[in-house]
Amino acid sequence: MLQRAAAVPAWVWLTGIVVASFGGRLLAALGRVAPFYLPDEYIYPSLARGFAEHGRPLIRGVGVHFPALLEPLVTAPIWLLTKDPQTAWRLTQSMHALEVSLAAVPAYLLARRVGLERWLALGVAALAVAVPDAVYAGSMLADPLAYPLVLGALCAGVSVIADSTRRAQLAFVALTALTVATRIQYAVVPFAVLLGALAADRFRVLATIKRLWLSLVLLAVPPALLFGVLGNERVLGVYAHGRHVLRPVAILQWVGRDAMLLAYSSGWVIVPGALVGIAYALVRPRTRAEVGFAVTTLALAGALLLEAAQIADTDSQRFQERYLFVLVPLLAIAFGLYVRRGLPQKLPVALVAAGLLLLAARIPLSGYAAAHNKDDSPTLWAVLRLESLVTTGNGALAVALAAAALSGLAALVGARRLPGGGALALTAAVAACCALSAGATSFDSKTSHLLRRMLPSDLSWVDHERLGAVDLIAPPGARKEQSWEQLFWNHSVERLLLLGSPEIDQFAAGRVHVAEDGRMLVDGHVLRRPMLVQTYASTVELTGVKRIRHELIFDLYRPVGTPQLHLLAAGRFADGWLAPRGAITVWDRRPGSLRLRLSLPPAAQVTPLHLTARGYDRIVRVHPGGHVTLSVPVPGGGPWSLHFLTPRPGYLSNDRAVSVVSSRPVFVPGG
Repeated sequence: MLQRAAAVPAWVWLTGIVVASFGGRLLAALGRVAPFYLPDEYIYPSLARGFAEHGRPLIRGVGVHFPALLEPLVTAPIWLLTKDPQTAWRLTQSMHALEVSLAAVPAYLLARRVGLERWLALGVAALAVAVPDAVYAGSMLADPLAYPLVLGALCAGVSVIADSTRRAQLAFVALTALTVATRIQYAVVPFAVLLGALAADRFRVLATIKRLWLSLVLLAVPPALLFGVLGNERVLGVYAHGRHVLRPVAILQWVGRDAMLLAYSSGWVIVPGALVGIAYALVRPRTRAEVGFAVTTLALAGALLLEAAQIADTDSQRFQERYLFVLVPLLAIAFGLYVRRGLPQKLPVALVAAGLLLLAARIPLSGYAAAHNKDDSPTLWAVLRLESLVTTGNGALAVALAAAALSGLAALVGARRLPGGGALALTAAVAACCALSAGATSFDSKTSHLLRRMLPSDLSWVDHERLGAVDLIAPPGARKEQSWEQLFWNHSVERLLLLGSPEIDQFAAGRVHVAEDGRMLVDGHVLRRPMLVQTYASTVELTGVKRIRHELIFDLYRPVGTPQLHLLAAGRFADGWLAPRGAITVWDRRPGSLRLRLSLPPAAQVTPLHLTARGYDRIVRVHPGGHVTLSVPVPGGGPWSLHFLTPRPGYLSNDRAVSVVSSRPVFVPGG
């Protein structure tokens, strides 16, 4: 049986891996019904649509400077083919499933270039497509395209280190440029390869420059010209003004956490052997390719870990697994170098395996999976999905037991107690990654379905009303995710206008200024286009318009005169709850009264609400199960606001801070 398998050509096995991965990833992608990795999943398709419709990168009709444009360029033909967002969504998922699956090819070629046997290289290829982060194949992100490109660039880079022919250098430069144009984080790749080349030349700098002058010129001159002519802002776009405050201790803590997570996402069992394999390639390299690969891997891992840690510390405060999963195939290749040398260094392997076992026991993943840390980590998605099925305690125990079993297997393989131990360990790593992928896919699908319930049944409902260009109005408390979703699914929503709401991203958005008579002005011009108004945390009352349709937390209006804002209750949620603080503003020149009814459900606590306005100051105590009816005098003559504040907020099951329930505020003139 084994002889027959060995007789099958490598390309047949490799094709089978790609096809199997494509089928599985495509099937998993179809279970994802809505984008939720926002704003990224809004930015990339918007750029692609801009290329398709106008030939240049546009977001909300305005040209943008964005450094990673390759993925939008690749997917732009899809938006040329169809204007339907749902069709484009599914076609893009199919393309991404294929791109992720093709990562098996450069992973295999890189393993062979380093010197691994065919069966080890095929194991590396299988692990490359089994990584849990391949779940991004179902997304609208750039990672599915960047993954095979960065592996291809590394393969070309190791080839340049081993044999610096002009053809190899041109291939390396081309693949590196494509990789950086897909994900700017991989700008560290050429520096890592250059360090690998220096190590292979025993750090004889002049010899390295002489061999690689063509690569150095092609990699240095074009970027220098771009930055010199266009400037940082036009080249880097949204990344030109990132936060650069460094906290070394905090960053090192994040490096440690991310390295721990990388061990899990790589299948755990190969880590001890991979470390020994890298050490041998550094100290006793058999070829230039080996030492070049080892140094390149270490340099790239260090750079990506620092990038992920810096972003986590200064911005996201969560794991950035998207930055690291390209290291998994490299760890598998390092493990292959360890197997190829006959599984040496029993004691170090056993000590590392014991250290990993202690790490899994002392620092369970369940604590991280339950927090905000999981948002960028498919590995933690899988852990959280397991815990949702078998309870948190049992899930944490299952993960710890699996890590213990894999640590024991790593020690047994290192001790040469198992026949075919290398193949068994690599197979176990692939199986562990497949299990994590299944859990991450299930979590991803469940999350997208939960989000789908929060969206209208007809996703493109605004487009289907055929009102022409529509303005999206974001009043105070508007949810950014809901705004992005409407902009994604409805192409007729062309402009985002902020009515007291903060910016949702770094791209074009107008600000609405309200005149004393309630007219809404943008850049000095009165709004006269159809409007899509979000009402999640604000109640909005307009005149001069006709409401065409209401969907969940959105109202769609068509002007029938001059649209004017008559009442805005900032801080009143769509379900009637008031936020802990807010204001109700009326635009009416007539005197009258503002009437509303405050109440609380029986299970709540007594809540005081402080109400203030010009000439009005009152504290109302609302009791559980009771209600208070208010009629607040409005003097008229222009805009008037009633402010409310509670010192004792409550919290709903979704952690939303609230005060009391309020009926819809009504202005009664002449009262």
